[in-house]
Amino acid sequence: MQRFLLIICLSFLFLGCKRNNNNIIDQIESLSNSLDSLESVLLSNEIDTLAALSVATNTVELRIKNNYNLDTIDYEFGKKMDSYKIMRRSLGPLGKNFSDIKNGIIEERNALKNLTNDISNNIGKQEEFESNFKFEEEKVKQLQILLKSYLTQKDKTMATFHKLHDELNSFSLELIKNKQQVKSK
Repeated sequence: MQRFLLIICLSFLFLGCKRNNNNIIDQIESLSNSLDSLESVLLSNEIDTLAALSVATNTVELRIKNNYNLDTIDYEFGKKMDSYKIMRRSLGPLGKNFSDIKNGIIEERNALKNLTNDISNNIGKQEEFESNFKFEEEKVKQLQILLKSYLTQKDKTMATFHKLHDELNSFSLELIKNKQQVKSK
């Protein structure tokens, strides 16, 4: 009779742990789906012409620097140039942030896969599964925060580019044209 009770108690204990493990696996699956969503949003917001934007902005700045020879600078023009320079300097960090987030998603996807494998195969300490899950959950939240910051900075940078580039590019080309006309006289 005692053996029978012992077997029943162990069965309930085993089934209870198994149910808890399945719950954690379901939560991991949900985190994995969140990662898929993050990756989708990130990839749809990649600046694929980052190098071209950088070259174009550097070229405009150099043209203006080399051909604008006034003793005083118009206040509005100065503000535009400052905004343009800030935008140009943010292009590099945007590319790095994109890569960091993309790599973070890949690493986290592997970590979740390993955690699922450990739980499914009962590898490691049972009592640590929940804390390991919470740790991975926090990493996904950090990736969400980084992505939100990236999107905000990207939108701000691209808005500045679209607002100022055509005007400053035309102005820089006009400076070159005027300089060539002066030389030819």
